[in-house]
Amino acid sequence: MFCRSAIYAVLSLVSAVSLSAQSERERLIDSLSRPEISATGAMLKFDVTVMDAGTLDEESSPEEYEFRWTNVGETPVTVTNVTTTCGCAVPSFEKGPVQPGEKSSLKITYHPKGHPGKFDRCIFVYTDISGSLPAAVLRLAGNVIPSSRPVWAFPYQMGNLYLKQKEVKFSGEARAVERIFCLNAGEKPLKIGAETALLPPYLKFRCEPETIQPGEYADLVISFDPDASAMRLLKAVPVILTGIDLPPSRRTVTVVFE
Repeated sequence: MFCRSAIYAVLSLVSAVSLSAQSERERLIDSLSRPEISATGAMLKFDVTVMDAGTLDEESSPEEYEFRWTNVGETPVTVTNVTTTCGCAVPSFEKGPVQPGEKSSLKITYHPKGHPGKFDRCIFVYTDISGSLPAAVLRLAGNVIPSSRPVWAFPYQMGNLYLKQKEVKFSGEARAVERIFCLNAGEKPLKIGAETALLPPYLKFRCEPETIQPGEYADLVISFDPDASAMRLLKAVPVILTGIDLPPSRRTVTVVFE
């Protein structure tokens, strides 16, 4: 049986190993966001290395920010690559050599859609003489006000009704229910139904809630019951929605049987 001091020693060792692993993990994370800078980075003198993007609206168009710099070295330098820590921050830069004493710049276009809340993006600048290390690490920080109607998250549009998808699939062997998540992006309520007379007996449709208020979400619910009819299953069944002022072809979702 272990004595108490031996147990304490084992626990201390486990704790030390855990702390060491945590420290190493934190070091690796920190090295990704703040890597060591190449010694040749001193040639690039930026007017600012941290830029305040201010407050953006999630529904607004992308904003462009410019980081200007001067070659304070004694030889030409060329920016070869610029990367960022998020695809929402898209870089562009001049690719020609910058002579000693000359100025240049790089631009970051920030896309706020789908990125609500505070942000702090790192920008890594590489040159023809900086090797594998960045010549500079810049930062763009700001805040995005969340949108009440993020239509870009719903790729399919039927008037003011935006849908995550326009197709659901069933195996055709057992009872099942599928849902299509949707958004009313308009200014008036939408009461969504379906042309039920055109549906085969084994399919049922409902909208939860039946009336979608402006800016609110809902589910288009399609249920399948193989015991409801002796009819042969169709490979694809169109479900024509009602409550939308569009031609039938533009207000149809499809049920597919695999």
